[in-house]
Amino acid sequence: MRVFVSEYVCGGAWQGQLLDSSLAVEGRAMLVSLVEDLLRIPGVDAVTTWDRRLGESPFAESSSCEVVQSSSAIEERQIFERLCDESDAAFVIAPEFHGILTARVEAASIRTKLVGCNVAATTLCSDKLRLSEYLADANIPTVLTETFEPENPENLEAGSKSKFPCVIKPRDGAGSLWTFKVANAAELAQATTHLRRDGAGFSFIRQPFIEGTAVACAAIVTAGQIGKPQNCRIDVLPPCMQILSTDGRFGYEGAEFPVQHDSSVETRVERVVRRCCSAITGLSGYVGFDLIVPSNQNIEPIIVEINPRITTGYLLWQKTCHHNLAARMLGRASGLGVKDDPPLSWKTGPRSIRISSLSE
Repeated sequence: MRVFVSEYVCGGAWQGQLLDSSLAVEGRAMLVSLVEDLLRIPGVDAVTTWDRRLGESPFAESSSCEVVQSSSAIEERQIFERLCDESDAAFVIAPEFHGILTARVEAASIRTKLVGCNVAATTLCSDKLRLSEYLADANIPTVLTETFEPENPENLEAGSKSKFPCVIKPRDGAGSLWTFKVANAAELAQATTHLRRDGAGFSFIRQPFIEGTAVACAAIVTAGQIGKPQNCRIDVLPPCMQILSTDGRFGYEGAEFPVQHDSSVETRVERVVRRCCSAITGLSGYVGFDLIVPSNQNIEPIIVEINPRITTGYLLWQKTCHHNLAARMLGRASGLGVKDDPPLSWKTGPRSIRISSLSE
């Protein structure tokens, strides 16, 4: 079985600066981890792309992974389509903003077996405003979300009358880019000036800042057949605590087990994640969830974002699981072993990942 893993940022499609990009650091880490798992599966051959600007690929010494190098975004697009055509299955990793992930998912899904969410689910989850409205309609706890227009002076006037602190972020952002926590009208004005200067091409949203523990979770989902929801399988991975920067920008710095919270947190998070997976048609493969767990046990964990793709948290779950997660996803996508898969089991003891160590 030939499996194509496409990571947008390191794979050659990214047109901007790469060397100092956190997206490149995390993208490379996700790519390497997923390919490593695939190469452990008997009978599976992996192929991927690599941006020549980044120097030697991390698979240069591996004879098991085929690497096709790209010199431009135009060339990468041609290679992407060709490798999709030539492969039995594909994993697509890309940022959600500007519809990049949705476009890649659509292109891959018409050429090969996509191991991941379909176009409709990807489109919904990539739009934080639409997703919030969708989850609210389904009575799933989520963050109140409204539009924010940096170019409209009325935002500042309205902001001074509404509750602080709040969070301003792109409607379709990834990697905490252009995200600000603001405590008052003056800070909101500063953030707005920054967004007017550097946030061209993005739409923005405003959310209340919610006190609690930032938690990441993920699920491996096999979409059931229409009319046969009992065929849907959901493996919820244990939640981990997110390590975020304290500068008000929420930069992702890593994750760790266990979550420093009450003993019921895993059950509470799993309950909400399962409700999301059941409510959103088209979630499939690996799906990442960002939540806030309030200290009050009477309040359900709150969905902040849903990532319809592999996330950096995969590195931590890979280290912690007794099973090969890529094999589980690939088997589910091909329809093999859905009923007979054993429950996932996990190693005990504290474990963590740090983004700073990934770039060393």
